[in-house]
Amino acid sequence: MAVYTVHIPPAAPGEAPSPERIVFLRDGFSTPAFLLGPLWLLWRRAWLPAVLWTAALALILGGGAAFALDAEAASVLQLALGLLLGLEGPRLVAWSLERKGYTESAVMVADSIDEAEDVFFANWRPSGVLSTTAVPPRGGRAARPVIGGLFEEPRA
Repeated sequence: MAVYTVHIPPAAPGEAPSPERIVFLRDGFSTPAFLLGPLWLLWRRAWLPAVLWTAALALILGGGAAFALDAEAASVLQLALGLLLGLEGPRLVAWSLERKGYTESAVMVADSIDEAEDVFFANWRPSGVLSTTAVPPRGGRAARPVIGGLFEEPRA
């Protein structure tokens, strides 16, 4: 079983976000992120983390040459940086999505991404969408919302 986080894109007030733009990210170690590094970040459209990661790799190579660092030590540092990206890559992509206005709205546990999508969309009710079948209350007073299902909202 894998854990997936669901990220909803921003939408105009009163409109549902486009289901095609909803992003499911598998939480956990990412082998492609470990092996491909910044290319994986670019593929996932995490531009700022990709640039910063490339700068970190260049700093390791440049710093290794400037301070006469052994090739083995530079390789260990690059391996450690790749391991860190493998562990935290999905969180960097999620951070990049949050910067674009996406909100993390659900956590799904499923065997595959297809199953996570099926379960999510079967239960998804877009927030902020006004129902067109609602009938306004009679008498001019709106019904008071209920808190917790037991008590009325406190009166001012």
